[in-house]
Amino acid sequence: MDISPICTVDVLFFNSDKTKTLLFKRKNQPIRDQYFSIGGRLLKNERLMDGAVRQSLREACVVVDIEKLTLGGTQDEINPNSMFDGINYHAVNTFYGYVLGSEEIKLDSQHSEYRWFPVTYDSFHPFIKTKIASLLKAYGKEL
Repeated sequence: MDISPICTVDVLFFNSDKTKTLLFKRKNQPIRDQYFSIGGRLLKNERLMDGAVRQSLREACVVVDIEKLTLGGTQDEINPNSMFDGINYHAVNTFYGYVLGSEEIKLDSQHSEYRWFPVTYDSFHPFIKTKIASLLKAYGKEL
């Protein structure tokens, strides 16, 4: 992380009519104590969609049907801090959307809680705002 960005994959969960998104309160840097999408590093030789499936299961205990993932896009995510002192965080993040049904959410140790937010919520982190707008467009909806 000191000299190169990392490749990450995230998933944003939506309700059936895509008016709400489910976000998770982070315990760790970067973006500690903020509600954010789930996700993390892509493993070597792992396909992006497989990473999205793995992270959904690992962080929220949600079994994702790979055929129902919607690609939102890719963005740089640069933060002034990371989990390592003195090293900033730079990820090249590919993100997907997924519509939840009645799945039960079980948090991993990286998150303290989760909450549904209207997609029009004004105080989202800028990275989440971009993800929501891109995914709604991919779904044929607008903010």
